Amino acid sequence: MTMSVDLRLQQLWYGGSCWAVLLMPLSWLFGLLVALRRACFEVGVFRIHRLDKPVVVIGNLTVGGTGKTPLVIWLTHVLQTQGTTVAVITRGYGGE
Repeated sequence: MTMSVDLRLQQLWYGGSCWAVLLMPLSWLFGLLVALRRACFEVGVFRIHRLDKPVVVIGNLTVGGTGKTPLVIWLTHVLQTQGTTVAVITRGYGGE
């Protein structure tokens, strides 16, 4: 039986395998790129788009299986029962 990509990523992420250690330099590079991107926004190289409505982003908390979708469903329901109009935008698994 083949293991799903999601399950493999979770095992790599939490399992402490040697692959995780070998990928550590890539995580440093990613952190550097994120810091550079943030600095570009702060100094005005990249434009910031302001919206007139509140935005809640739920994602990238961890690798799969942490309940992000049920959280979105619950939060949407709570906000709608309070009379708030809600729009959910998602790329979905493997989306673009």
